[in-house]
Amino acid sequence: MSTVFYRKWRPAKFRDVVGQQHITDTLRRAVMTDRVAHAYMFTGPRGVGKTSTARILAKALNSEVDDTGDPIPEAPASIAIDEGSYIDLVEIDAASNRGIDDIRALRDRVLLRPALGSFKVYIIDEVHMLTDAAFNALLKTLEEPPPQVVMVLATTDIHRVPATIISRCQRFDFRRLTNQDVIERLQLICEAEEISADDETLNLIASVAWGSLRDAENLLEQLSVSFGGAGSTITVDQARELLGIGDATAAAELATAILKQDAKAALETVEAESAKGGEMKGLRDGVVEILRKALLHKHGVSSVTGEIETAAAIASATAEAAPFGIMHAISSLAQQSRFADTSSPLALEVAVLQAVAPPAPVTQAAPSPAASGAPARGRAPQAGVSAPPPSRATATTSPPVGTPTAPAAGSDAQWERLLEELDKSGSQSITRVLASVQPHGPVENVLMLRPKYNSTATDLRGLFSDETKRGVLKQAFSAIYGPNVQPKLGNVLSPGEANGGGAGAGAGTPTGSASTSATAPSATSTAGATTQTSATAQASSQAQTADTTPAEAEPTNGAAATNEESPAVQEVDDPTVQMFRNLGGQVTSVEPN
Repeated sequence: MSTVFYRKWRPAKFRDVVGQQHITDTLRRAVMTDRVAHAYMFTGPRGVGKTSTARILAKALNSEVDDTGDPIPEAPASIAIDEGSYIDLVEIDAASNRGIDDIRALRDRVLLRPALGSFKVYIIDEVHMLTDAAFNALLKTLEEPPPQVVMVLATTDIHRVPATIISRCQRFDFRRLTNQDVIERLQLICEAEEISADDETLNLIASVAWGSLRDAENLLEQLSVSFGGAGSTITVDQARELLGIGDATAAAELATAILKQDAKAALETVEAESAKGGEMKGLRDGVVEILRKALLHKHGVSSVTGEIETAAAIASATAEAAPFGIMHAISSLAQQSRFADTSSPLALEVAVLQAVAPPAPVTQAAPSPAASGAPARGRAPQAGVSAPPPSRATATTSPPVGTPTAPAAGSDAQWERLLEELDKSGSQSITRVLASVQPHGPVENVLMLRPKYNSTATDLRGLFSDETKRGVLKQAFSAIYGPNVQPKLGNVLSPGEANGGGAGAGAGTPTGSASTSATAPSATSTAGATTQTSATAQASSQAQTADTTPAEAEPTNGAAATNEESPAVQEVDDPTVQMFRNLGGQVTSVEPN
């Protein structure tokens, strides 16, 4: 039984590894200087040489090496490793040995000394498949293995490996191979195996393999078995037929029709290929690749300029197409993969019609109630539908100048800067409290601070009662907002406002501002049920404002405002808040939700 190409042509030395010189040079120097680490992490795409490099490292540690640090292929240890019979090299597939019991068995085996060589090498492939419990069991062994043990972990998905594992290894990132690297390796194999294939065919194989040398070697062997032989040459048409890529001419015609937004010509091309029994997925992939090159050419990428200019029709259509239109076409064709039956032309026909259609115009979303200053109580009118006229039962006057109905422009950025500065200075406890505070302003040198929760209001009071933290806050506020801006403690946000609904008019109204409204009597009961005031404070407020327009405070739960008199914001007479006044700020009562 013959050996497949990717095993037969597996690199035997560091110098034979393709496209990973930055890794192989480091490992050779480590072997030559006797500075080999106890654990390595090899990560990268499939088929780029991770396991092969791990085996070469095992050879270099247990067999004779030349002057450059490469293992000698004729050494007994090297031959045994190539044949898979070397007892001191243990390869573990983590996809099928992923449990904690497997790692416990490994932990017991590493205590055994090597039987033949100087080191016992463990290669754990696809290590990201281990369970969390298995990773935890591996930690101690990986951190302090016996001196005669070297562990190599290989993975294609480094993001699934815990950081505690990665930090205990020397990490090497394997690169995806370039098309030129793959083509040069395939040419070497073709010469040794007496396979005749033109450069265009090898370039097609390298493009389909997408940087994986193992995939490219498998495709070359498949083509040589199907079309190779004495005196025969593998052509690019044969490669397209076997790989299911489709007819290049049909793909070029379809791509040209899409670029010109000619729906009739595009559908005729799809129908012709379907009638011939062509593979729709291969046709789509060919069109997407041409559109990709057209998009790169449109942005001046020189590597595809020659390919586009050789096809006059595609070059002309590319010159007339807009970059956004090409991106829209690629996105439409990419969605065709959702359909399960890839042999049916229907999915591709629908995708082609979407691709030739002009992209929908991008409309700017309507501003949120908080940003526009509109009350957050009602639903914003839909686009194209005029807002109903105001009811005769509701007449609202604009709040006076200085009423902070929404955060001022740039206040969010300043607040983020404030939190960043506090976090950098090591004041994480202060940052955690202020992260649940919504700032409004500054307006007329007043910065309204509205807690999102009742507990946040309590934390704020404790924050300003601490002399040290008060000094840190004073310095931070002066640095970001300026020395003249005074912070002011406002009402607790309602649940709707805390969840992003925005603050309505008067939600953070300072003491002394007025916002009058006359509302229908039906709203009175709703707001009256939610306004939380004591009877004594309400009676006192009504007595003081009998002959004047009452200052209205918006209900904390976002209900509609009423024409009932709301109590004026009371000054907090708490001894602990006196320290906040020393900061230069004003304090008002914090009403619970």
